[in-house]
Amino acid sequence: MKYFFLLISLLPLGFIQAQPPLGDRIPEKMNLFIQKRMRMNHEEREAFGPIFARYQKEWRETLVKNRKDKLLARQQLIELQLRYRKEFSPIVGDNRVIQIYDLQEDFIRILRDVQEERLRGRGGQRKMGPPPPTRRF
Repeated sequence: MKYFFLLISLLPLGFIQAQPPLGDRIPEKMNLFIQKRMRMNHEEREAFGPIFARYQKEWRETLVKNRKDKLLARQQLIELQLRYRKEFSPIVGDNRVIQIYDLQEDFIRILRDVQEERLRGRGGQRKMGPPPPTRRF
């Protein structure tokens, strides 16, 4: 369910931003976020990057394909994570694989918070200025 709401919340992000390339950079930013938070060394980063890019692509495709069936989407995302756990494990170790998925959720939560803050700033709250002039009849 979280992943479905993520998809719904990320779609308008590309339309809200004046710079369309931001949507293309989100997966790259997530990759860097995870690498920094896990304090990966150079060798780990080199091996992790391409695999994580494939994982993200399949993750997004799974969300899009199953957007009408949240339960099926959740099941397929879990299966995807289990499959990729076998690929991430030799790079970061068995104990740290789950941290990748936790950090992915953290990044999505942060992205959603930033988006909500921007939306509130645009139309949700008006900046206070001088009151409009009053008319006397």
